[in-house]
Amino acid sequence: MQVACVSTFPPRQCGLATFAEDLVEAIDGLGKFPPVKVVAVSRRGVSYAYPTRVWREIVQEDRQSYLAAAQAINRAPIDLVLIQHEYGIYGGSNGSYLLTLLASLQKPAVATFHTVLVQPHTHQRSLLQEIASTCSAVVVPAEKGREILVRQYKISPSKIRVIHHGVPPALNCTRRSLEDKYNLHDRTILCTFGLIHPGKGLEYAISALPQVVARHPEVLYLILGETHPEVKRHSGEAYREYLEGLVNELDLANHVLFVNRYLPKEELLEYLTLADLYVTPYLSEEQICSGTLAYAVSMGKAVISTPYFYAREILADGRGCLVPFKDSQQLADTINFLLEHPQDRERMQASAWEFGRQMLWPEVGRGYTGLFREALEAFPQPLAT
Repeated sequence: MQVACVSTFPPRQCGLATFAEDLVEAIDGLGKFPPVKVVAVSRRGVSYAYPTRVWREIVQEDRQSYLAAAQAINRAPIDLVLIQHEYGIYGGSNGSYLLTLLASLQKPAVATFHTVLVQPHTHQRSLLQEIASTCSAVVVPAEKGREILVRQYKISPSKIRVIHHGVPPALNCTRRSLEDKYNLHDRTILCTFGLIHPGKGLEYAISALPQVVARHPEVLYLILGETHPEVKRHSGEAYREYLEGLVNELDLANHVLFVNRYLPKEELLEYLTLADLYVTPYLSEEQICSGTLAYAVSMGKAVISTPYFYAREILADGRGCLVPFKDSQQLADTINFLLEHPQDRERMQASAWEFGRQMLWPEVGRGYTGLFREALEAFPQPLAT
């Protein structure tokens, strides 16, 4: 079965691109299908040095480009199309240009919904409904996503499949060797990673640190990742500069380290290996997916998070701690508790590690390939002439 994946793709820098790259590599790694072809969504006027698996491009802002891509897919020996859906990736109002592609497509399609809004406005609801209606199946990374699609969008449960956000295996290296590499000896490491934007709520984690440092002066909070490209285009580095100013105001220069780069996967996993606690102080309750949280859980990290939908589900049954949104005091108290109660922290880490085995990319790849077979078998075949 020849699959084509429509998505952003590296070297374009966004979480969706990283997810798509990992997913197609996981599918390829199973050895069941030919290598997945990629139809990459690119910004107008930006030239990306794509790898050879990128078969063609869609210009995000050009509606005719979506039609041309659909026509090319129809002509090509492609059996099924996998679409990665996220707001802000496709052109038109709320990404409506994607419907131009789907309306002209003559092949079965499966869509992964990375965001499902609990209170969509009318156009957002109808858009997701139309995507689901056109596709043979839709995938969400959490049961909460399925629940919202059924309740709010009236999408049939039979069309929805829950498949975890995939994660890589842990690195085969020791913490001691990484402490040498990054000169981080004798530090207790807190960590948050991902593209930086105001929705991350990092100011609340920074504001929690004075109470933590007072009891644990060896603490270092790593904030890994550069500013999100879309935020940078509209607001520059205003949010990062605000965070840096807050660090200076609270006299935390020796306790917060910004790594202002888009980190290669291996370097990211090295930093995560060093982490004693992982923190996601995000502000939006509606978030049904977090690749960063999935990585941390799968690596057996003790996680403290605000209670957005994905965190509630992934950190249930003792796999992590939840604190209220925008509550630096509760965050500080929870960090101190876990640092001062290593047995509780170790139980949490073991539970997270065990849960994370089902999230490894080979397992996720098998979930997708099984769904592809079902979708292809159920797709109406054209009548012979």
